[in-house]
Amino acid sequence: MPMQTNGLALKSFYADTRIWSGQDGKPLYWIDDLSLAVNGSEILEDSFIPTLRDNDVVQILNGVIYSYEDLGKVSTLADYFKRWQFRCIDGHRGIAGNAGRYSD
Repeated sequence: MPMQTNGLALKSFYADTRIWSGQDGKPLYWIDDLSLAVNGSEILEDSFIPTLRDNDVVQILNGVIYSYEDLGKVSTLADYFKRWQFRCIDGHRGIAGNAGRYSD
């Protein structure tokens, strides 16, 4: 099921090295089979994510997170994003960056 968010939230998620890199700085995961809809236009490359405008309407249509360690599937992009977005902040449950929302 597609998940809706905005450009600011997706850029913040994509740039958060705590979830993509190990303590040694080496990458842990990569995204494959990416499909986003940005303001209604389909995007298939993650290199586009840093260029999103903060208020762009983004739907995560597809994407799979894989591990460099064992080359196995870790999660769907939408589920990994949700876990990042709703992580516990200072003991309180909150939305990272106060951005993003689920679509029905």
